Amino acid sequence: MPFWRRKLRPLDLLLVLISLAYPFVVYFGLMKFSPLTVGLALVIFLILRLVLQRQRRERRPEIGIYLIVLAAIILLLSVDEMLAIKAYPVLISLSFATLFGYSLIFPPPIIERFARMTEGELDAHAQRYTRHVTEAWVVFFLLNAAVSVWTALYASLGVWTLYNGFVSYVLIGLMLGGEFILRQFVKRRKVS
Repeated sequence: MPFWRRKLRPLDLLLVLISLAYPFVVYFGLMKFSPLTVGLALVIFLILRLVLQRQRRERRPEIGIYLIVLAAIILLLSVDEMLAIKAYPVLISLSFATLFGYSLIFPPPIIERFARMTEGELDAHAQRYTRHVTEAWVVFFLLNAAVSVWTALYASLGVWTLYNGFVSYVLIGLMLGGEFILRQFVKRRKVS
C-alpha cells in the first residue's frame, strides 16, 4: 500500500509534526533549556522514530538513514552541542539526496516509483522524464543542505530557524508546484 494511503497512528502523526516544526521546537526549546538538553531530546526523538520504523519493517532504507543521522548527532553532541542541534536539517537533506541519488544508480529512480503507483506502466519518454526529475531533486536537496550548513555555521539562531523551518519548505513547495506545471506541459506536448 502506498505510504500516503496508510492510516497514521497518533504517535506517527505527532512525530511527523515534530519533524516539520523541528527548527521552531529548537528555537523555543533553547529559551528554556540548555543546548545539551535540547540535543538529548533530539536523540530520544530519533530513537523513537527508529523504533517505530523497525516495527513496520517495510521501510528498510529509512532505518539505515535514521541510524546514520542518530550516530552523527550523537558524535556532534560530544563536540559541539549547538552544531549538533543545527545539523539535523542538513543531515535530512543529505539523506534525501542520497536516497534519490542511490535510486539513479540502482533503478528505477524514486520519482518513477512514485509515478508507477498512480500511473501504472510508464513508456520510455515518461521514464526519462522521471529520471530527470529525480536528478533535479538530488540537486535541490544538495543545495538545500549547503544553505542549511551555512545557516548552522554562520547565521543567527533566528535566521537558521526561519530558513530551515519555513523557507526550505516554501522552496520544496515551489519545486513540487513547478514540476507539476512542467509535467502538464510535457504531457500536452506529447499528446499533440
